[in-house]
Amino acid sequence: MAAPIIKADAGGRYLPQVLEVLRGGGLAISPTTTNYNLICDATNAEAVEKVFEVKKRTKWGPLPVSLPHPKEAARYVDIPEWFDQGILEAMLPGEISFIFRQKFPFPDRLTCGSRTVAISCTTHPVFRSIVVGMERPIAATSANLSGQGNIFVPLQKAVDDLGELVDVVVDAGPTAAELAGQGDRVNTIIDLTFDTPYLVRPGWVPLSEVLRFVPNLNSSVEAHQAALAQRVAQTNARMAA
Repeated sequence: MAAPIIKADAGGRYLPQVLEVLRGGGLAISPTTTNYNLICDATNAEAVEKVFEVKKRTKWGPLPVSLPHPKEAARYVDIPEWFDQGILEAMLPGEISFIFRQKFPFPDRLTCGSRTVAISCTTHPVFRSIVVGMERPIAATSANLSGQGNIFVPLQKAVDDLGELVDVVVDAGPTAAELAGQGDRVNTIIDLTFDTPYLVRPGWVPLSEVLRFVPNLNSSVEAHQAALAQRVAQTNARMAA
């Protein structure tokens, strides 16, 4: 049976039902500025496992989390001494994610054993109301089946792929990316877990804006992939031991 689809409204009447689902370990589909996302309570191991199951996600792929406010970052991640936390508060909320070493004991499945986690704070009013209402991190990933590449996921695509596998769908109409005709846009991702910050993926926040705050950024995605591949190999060897 397909999940109920509830319309987002200015009065927030959709919110109690969504929060009840998430607090109970369920899954929801929510709009973001870029894509419709599959979301769950990032601290609930069973809920996180469900995300991988419904997406049929078998590849290595940790789930990013959205926080209620950037000031809470230090509670969940270790911020390097060389990184100015003020940058987070300057760039967040925004469509950019920063990868840190984890401090909070997130489920191993969420981090895929990497002991790192990508954090963000959304600007989307509906998704933000959900995260703030939960008062805890929300895991969020594109609401489509895995293996389809880095595609745009509007509401109908999310419903077609996962509508029968989640507990509730929030309809807030087209996302900003869809309205702008930027269907391939996603969150920009910066990795701060190496000795130098790396650009993981270009996206909604332009590189020129990132460089204003992180001037020593290594913007070579290929260089990051090589560094990450070495780390993943080491992680897999540790987990297999």
